[in-house]
Amino acid sequence: MSTLDSARYRRDLRLRSVATVWERAGCAPASALRHAEICLSLADHANRVRIVAEMWERHGFPPADAVQREEICLILAAPEPTDPNQNQRRKAK
Repeated sequence: MSTLDSARYRRDLRLRSVATVWERAGCAPASALRHAEICLSLADHANRVRIVAEMWERHGFPPADAVQREEICLILAAPEPTDPNQNQRRKAK
């Protein structure tokens, strides 16, 4: 699997994981996917916590529950940290 294919696979996996959280909360699949895409696009945004929590609140969840669901979504949406030694290990093989 190429590096690009691997990156796409990991992004798709994160997207499906976040969409599942939204679907289990009662969103339709298309809406859940749209919300998941928003969460992934906000992964590096400075106000991501507030924005995602507000999304949950707009869906009728109380503030404490919205914050908990926001944390779950942002954890699932976060990209994997890159390993600075990964390229060195590949070269050594």
